[in-house]
Amino acid sequence: MRRENRMVLHRMHYDSPIGSLCLEDDGEALTALYPTENLPRQDTVSNLLQRTCDELEEYFSGRRTVFDIPLHPQGTSFQKKVWDALREIPYGETRSYADIAERIGQPQACRAVGGANNKNRILILIPCHRVIGKNGSLTGFGCGIEAKDYLLKLEAAHTAGLKPCLVSEALAEYAHRKRQGEYTLEDYFALPEERRVELIDGAIYDMASPTLIHQAIGDSLQTRFNNYIREKHGICRAFTSPVDVQLDCDDRTMVQPDVLILCDLSKVRQGRVYGAPDLVVEVLSPSTSKKDRSLKLSKYKSAGVREYWIVDPKRKTVLVYEFEKGDTATLYGFDASVPVGIYDGKCRVDFAQIYEEIRILYEIDPE
Repeated sequence: MRRENRMVLHRMHYDSPIGSLCLEDDGEALTALYPTENLPRQDTVSNLLQRTCDELEEYFSGRRTVFDIPLHPQGTSFQKKVWDALREIPYGETRSYADIAERIGQPQACRAVGGANNKNRILILIPCHRVIGKNGSLTGFGCGIEAKDYLLKLEAAHTAGLKPCLVSEALAEYAHRKRQGEYTLEDYFALPEERRVELIDGAIYDMASPTLIHQAIGDSLQTRFNNYIREKHGICRAFTSPVDVQLDCDDRTMVQPDVLILCDLSKVRQGRVYGAPDLVVEVLSPSTSKKDRSLKLSKYKSAGVREYWIVDPKRKTVLVYEFEKGDTATLYGFDASVPVGIYDGKCRVDFAQIYEEIRILYEIDPE
């Protein structure tokens, strides 16, 4: 399961039809190609990166179906096996996660295949956009679902031999799409119910389905919170995801915390929470870790959330922010009894007990 760590020698940006892309190489091969809408441009161009841009230009114009650029993807042996299988998917075709799991000889590893797909850092050239749900749903993609839809339509159109004008017509819908930062609750509610997303400051973030460990931790916390509230005849209530929270009381943000405690029940409107909960818990997953640690941390604090817990199942830690007491956080392990700040520490959550209850999940499906 060793990972390679190669030095980035050159980096440049390419303005593609699906947004700005950052390309990186290690002097021998391409190591990354990912979306970079908000990163500063500090290009150090190489012949290899320029060739990659040329081939991308040919790809987006329908003149290239196979890339000739050498790749050095960085990941575990399992991830590389999955990525090799992705490169075997022909231009203009799609496969399901189950198909890829079958192809690599591990038919029960559909979820792990999805995780490897999510970790792919060389988009397009390692065509994870050609992997879709078994029911035909598009599922996630590093540049967003709209970009994935664009790439699949682009390849389908050119595979079908459409004339350039018809290709343009087929892709016109994407060209007029909203950009990240422009979406509203109208767009959020227009999405298919099976698609799990959050809307934060006008940007849509796709969320992978939670693992069993993720769900078990959330359920355990909700049960313990509500048990304490009932024992004290309290008015608060604890809820688990999916619950829509219109955090800023505007039309640009709607989040779904893993667990929340709400004490002002007048904030419940039309089946969702309008405003900030008192306590929020997010259980980290590979697809949400960065967002939960930075973006949502800032959002919850500014919106008026009193206490924020970040539970990391992999590291077995709980990071607790009590915003009313300042910006510093307290780190606990899964061997600790964690005090609930909004109840002045009178309510405590025994994470050692929670871990014992779900230990079997760690043993049969280690993350």
